[in-house]
Amino acid sequence: MALDLKKILIPGNCYVSPYAIGIPILDYGYSCASHFYCPNTTSSVVQSLPQICTAQASCVADRLATDFCSQKPLKQNDACSPTGTVSPRTCPPLSTCKAGSVVPSYYGGLIFCVIVDALLAVAYYIVKCSNSKRERNRGLPKLVRTLTQRGLDGAVSPETDFNLSGVDADEAGDTRQREMSALPATVLGSRQALSEKDQISTVLGTEDDDKKVVLKKADSAPELTGFMNGFLGALEGKQNVFIDFRFEDLGLCLKNGKSILKGVTGEIRSKRLTAIMGPSGCGKTTFMSVLMGKVARTSGKLFINGVEGEMQNYKKIIGYVPQEDIMLRELTVRENIYHSARVRLPKSWTSAQVSTYVDDVLEVLNLAHIPDTLIGSESERGISGGQRKRVNIGMELAGVPIALFLDEPTSGLDSTAALKVAEILRRIASLSLTVVSVIHQPRYEIFQQFNDLLMLAPGGRTAYIGPTIHVVEYYKELGFYFDTHANPADILMDILSGKGVNEKARKLTPDDLVDTWVSFGKNWVDGRIAKLGDGVEGGTAPHTDEERESSHSDLEMIVKKRGSSTLRQALLCHNRYLVQQYRRVSSLVLEVGVAILAGALMGIAVSSADGYLYKGVLVAPYAALTPSTVEWLIPQLGLLVGMACGLAGAPAGVKVFAEEQTVYWREAANGHNKFSYFLGKAVASIYRFLISSLHFAALFVFLGQPSSSFDFIYLTMLLQFWSVYGLAMVISMVVRREDSALLAVVVCLFAAVFCGYGPTIKAGRNMGIEFIYAMSYNRWATEAWFSRELSVFADVYNVTASAERYGYVLNKEEVNLGYSFVIGFVLRIAAFILMVLLNRDKQK
Repeated sequence: MALDLKKILIPGNCYVSPYAIGIPILDYGYSCASHFYCPNTTSSVVQSLPQICTAQASCVADRLATDFCSQKPLKQNDACSPTGTVSPRTCPPLSTCKAGSVVPSYYGGLIFCVIVDALLAVAYYIVKCSNSKRERNRGLPKLVRTLTQRGLDGAVSPETDFNLSGVDADEAGDTRQREMSALPATVLGSRQALSEKDQISTVLGTEDDDKKVVLKKADSAPELTGFMNGFLGALEGKQNVFIDFRFEDLGLCLKNGKSILKGVTGEIRSKRLTAIMGPSGCGKTTFMSVLMGKVARTSGKLFINGVEGEMQNYKKIIGYVPQEDIMLRELTVRENIYHSARVRLPKSWTSAQVSTYVDDVLEVLNLAHIPDTLIGSESERGISGGQRKRVNIGMELAGVPIALFLDEPTSGLDSTAALKVAEILRRIASLSLTVVSVIHQPRYEIFQQFNDLLMLAPGGRTAYIGPTIHVVEYYKELGFYFDTHANPADILMDILSGKGVNEKARKLTPDDLVDTWVSFGKNWVDGRIAKLGDGVEGGTAPHTDEERESSHSDLEMIVKKRGSSTLRQALLCHNRYLVQQYRRVSSLVLEVGVAILAGALMGIAVSSADGYLYKGVLVAPYAALTPSTVEWLIPQLGLLVGMACGLAGAPAGVKVFAEEQTVYWREAANGHNKFSYFLGKAVASIYRFLISSLHFAALFVFLGQPSSSFDFIYLTMLLQFWSVYGLAMVISMVVRREDSALLAVVVCLFAAVFCGYGPTIKAGRNMGIEFIYAMSYNRWATEAWFSRELSVFADVYNVTASAERYGYVLNKEEVNLGYSFVIGFVLRIAAFILMVLLNRDKQK
């Protein structure tokens, strides 16, 4: 049975007399106003004309309870008619309309939720099963191809064609140690590793097809072959590219006058592994930061291949491995390295080429056996500490840097793992890289891996710079005693700290060591190099001026070709964040669960209203018959829904960027496009609140049964979540990660309060704070909802007066929702600007 307002406005035949409010009776033509039912009023019976009369007690009670006086309604079947309609409404699809109902019970939203959840669940388990199957069968196809093409002896062709056209490196003739190691020992037979003096001929992909270059590697382990091919390929055929640093009187003085670095002069050359040693606080990391341009020096000059310049111009070909293992813990070993490679390698490389090179990097770093293992965290099991250090290095090698800087890469590792890292770094340096590492208390075997050594005394001053092989002899020359049973590196650290044992009974302070180096040490080391060499077999003679000039011009060309396009990087970040959400599916389930609970609670709260979310003052001449009004319910719902959206969406919105700020700083410093990073993650986060707002709206519409359509309610909720996420992103940029979730929820609650419920927009206008309401996304969403709900009652109630009491404007729902979208969009722009401008020193 459907209800119509014109059938229930008969309060004992008592009406408002038009004469009582000064309206001539002729204006009404002795008839009812539109949408009202007046069966007893006729033009021939004067006593039946509208007039004011005393209502019965039961009628007064009904009106005080917001109801009209009880009347017997007429019956209409299979339709829904809200108050104010003249004829029943057609029951929309995916809903039910019981007899006598006012609004339909729309269950379509629940069906959509079930479909979406089912599709997501199926997709999740398909991907999970696919990953498990790939991990079980990892390497099997390549192993089969290896056995088929080369036989069981694993021989390597003396000439390997450099092929980066997308063909697997195994098919090009590259021996893969990780595949052969999977074979039984009887299969391997008498396979022998290549010696350090083996020659490897490599055909470079240059413009001249006949040009061949023969390279001799200092350490030509088989797994370095493919890596070297990829390394040379990334140099665009420029095989003689290098970076030599020469610095004069580098200094850094803080604004308070404290000197952190002073007068550091020396040279760092390619193909050599250089260590920076010194006691804690002496400026080791500061020197590296100044050398790389991360921190602006206050004095001195820097020469790159003989030309004075700044390292920031070459950030795309400079790798920096921080002391902390900064990487996304939800990703696997390969995924972390692949993303770095895809972003930083030449634009012309295909995905197959990048994938081949990443496999080579994994082999070089002895990570080929765990490519699909998650990094893990303190609470989730993953790879070991040593493996994580190597992944940290691999993320930089993936970009094929010409120079590689490492800040204490062995810290936190056991001696065996640390030695492994040092050996890998030395082998990498042999490929014409300039590798510089801050080292702290190395074991003797690690110390021996370094070709050159820079020793800094407290205050950031040079105490030694030169070949590692001569450092012990130099300090013996100064009279220091080296116990044959002690680690020379430990003794050197004692000397730099002023605690060294001097056989000549001279107490040499760190200041004396610095002065001695300037007056005596430099010339002494140069003489030993001239007489005995630099400790490297065959020597590494300094490059000529012509070689440096040629390399300098090649570097500029390589830098221009490095890095994927802006759109490609955005897509990579987008896909990477989807993988992160897949790995953190429990977080998404929790967010959707909170949205379901909030939507259900909001729906239950208004279910007793039976679809009548608004009752205002009747239009003239029936105003005096108006029951107690219910004008506050929709604004109040706007407040509660805004708060619920903030509670459900703000914590998740904060996590989009707050959880990985250090990752962003590292990638930005390496030349990652900042806009691409933000755009990719911001777009990928939309899918989360599309799902959350769908569940919220479905439960609310089904239980609360508002007059507005499900589509409109869903769009309103969606824009609420859109703005909540944008606000949470802004918060995550300006406060600590630990505090951002709480602050985001609080700020979203403030935004929800200024929706016009109380204080009203009208009151805010009188107080001169209307601009605060204008900035609240919840105000525009609530105003749109208020207008849509009241549009049904426009011919029955004085909806304009109701809107004016709160300060709302009616019939501009599209504009209101547009404002909500614009606010969310502007918040994202603000978040991006803050991301770029804040902590700029960490992005260098």
